[in-house]
Amino acid sequence: MRPVDLPDALPDGSRFIHIGLPKTGTTALQGALDRARPRLEELGAHNVGRGRHEMRVGQVAAGGLAEFWQGRWEDRWQALAAEFRGSEARCTFWSSESLSHATGDRVQYLADQLGADTHVVVTLRPLAPLMVSQWQQWLRRRGTQSLEEWAANQFAAVTVEGEVTIDYIRFMPSLHRFSLRRIIEEWGPVFGEDRIVLVVPDPVDRDRTFRVFEALMGVPEVLEAVPEGNASLPYPEAEMLRQFNRAYTDHGGDHPTWMEAIGVLARVPLRDYTNTLTPHPIRAPRWVAERANEYAAAWNAAVEDSGVTVVGDLADLLVDPAGYAEEVEVPATVDVESAGRLMDVAFTAALRHAARQHDSAPATTSELTTPDLTTPDLTTYGGRQLLGELGRRARRRVSR
Repeated sequence: MRPVDLPDALPDGSRFIHIGLPKTGTTALQGALDRARPRLEELGAHNVGRGRHEMRVGQVAAGGLAEFWQGRWEDRWQALAAEFRGSEARCTFWSSESLSHATGDRVQYLADQLGADTHVVVTLRPLAPLMVSQWQQWLRRRGTQSLEEWAANQFAAVTVEGEVTIDYIRFMPSLHRFSLRRIIEEWGPVFGEDRIVLVVPDPVDRDRTFRVFEALMGVPEVLEAVPEGNASLPYPEAEMLRQFNRAYTDHGGDHPTWMEAIGVLARVPLRDYTNTLTPHPIRAPRWVAERANEYAAAWNAAVEDSGVTVVGDLADLLVDPAGYAEEVEVPATVDVESAGRLMDVAFTAALRHAARQHDSAPATTSELTTPDLTTPDLTTYGGRQLLGELGRRARRRVSR
């Protein structure tokens, strides 16, 4: 292990990928990199990603794209990989936390596509709060378990020694994905431990990660914080969403529909709704913090025995359990105004999803030959009614 305060700039012509981990400030970092894109290009640092984050492209690259998202993303991934390995910029990079899903042969595949001399950068966070953020994110994917139930299952799925006790096909257990031991063991032999950089966050300076990435790229201070747009739901609203997920699941709702309606169509409205709410942080009970420290300490030991570069202090990946309550009361009520707005977000997304399904469905023979008598002809409207109906149809077309 080579601990440093700030890393040296990568040699000219170098390339690096930032593979997350998720919920470690990746959204803020990607927003800053995207906003500074023109200036970075002037300084010779080329970002091959489009926008803040091409999540689906990263999932294709890592072999973790869910079946209901299959489609046009493969071509974009191939174009991005070709641009990355063929870039002649002084420094070329790509940031996608989706890449941390890669394991086994898929890590070698990434090296084949991007170049085995690529550097790998991993941003970190203390495990206890990371697990809370991951649970809250899991609710946005139709999660139904309480925080404590979910945490207990995560600890049961992977031992402190790194043994996975459950079978999985595409998405590994969260603790296995976060494991620094796994990253060293699977990414190190392919890319080289000397090309792996672990970035420990500064507990006080939130902009420290920006300075680390500027140092790697060999550029002056050009990265600035931008609104993340990725705020966590307050605990009462998070519990309301969990109960909604339970009701949807209990009534036989299918996952692709939920992901399209809530995960895609409601994503921006849900973000905007969340940003207006009074914060109510979600806190794990003490036993979760203590167990998380056990895993983090074992991972730190693996890092210390490796040849990777660590930026920051590994001790900052541990938390003080005394700062966590023995028991945390789960909210059982939610503000009625907030509940109504959350219902509106979900209901509007469901209507939009239904309209999409209707528009994409092939017309039957009877629909092609039989007039739709349930929709009035515009000639049946008066002047004021006509303007109102035209406005409604325009809004429907725009929303589609």
